[in-house]
This record gives sequence, C-alpha cells and structure tokens, in this order.
Amino acid sequence: MKIENVRSFETLENYLKEFRNFHDEPGQYDFNGAFRLFLAILDNLARNHLDVDMEEHEELRPWVTEEQRTFLKKLERLT
Repeated sequence: MKIENVRSFETLENYLKEFRNFHDEPGQYDFNGAFRLFLAILDNLARNHLDVDMEEHEELRPWVTEEQRTFLKKLERLT
C-alpha cells in the first residue's frame, strides 16, 4: 500500500502494520524508517497525553498483546 492511499484511521493503521519501506518496494525492509515512525508516535504521545490517559491505561490493557510487550522489552535495550 502506498501512503497516498491512506484515507482513514483504519487504512493508516493497516499501512503502518504492513510498512516495508516508504516506496512500497518488495523485498526491502527499512528498519530505520519504521523505527523513526515509531519514535514519531512516541513523541506525539509524550507531547499530547494527559496524565489521566496513563492512569486509565496503566496496565496497557487491552491494546498491547503479549508479543508486543515482549518486543517493547527488546527495544528497551536500545535506550
């Protein structure tokens, strides 16, 4: 999918889940590009969240799967 086709939250979410590279070329995975998108979302959350948002979602339920939780722990090693 190309970014030009994103027209709704659902298509944006799908685009990010299926992202391989910005030019949608098969075979090439752009880890740095994907990681920069991830960091942009983190910056957005940090800048715009309310404290009550974090309290309500303290256990990251039900949005974070066990696989995602495990991968987040792997990413923690990068910090």
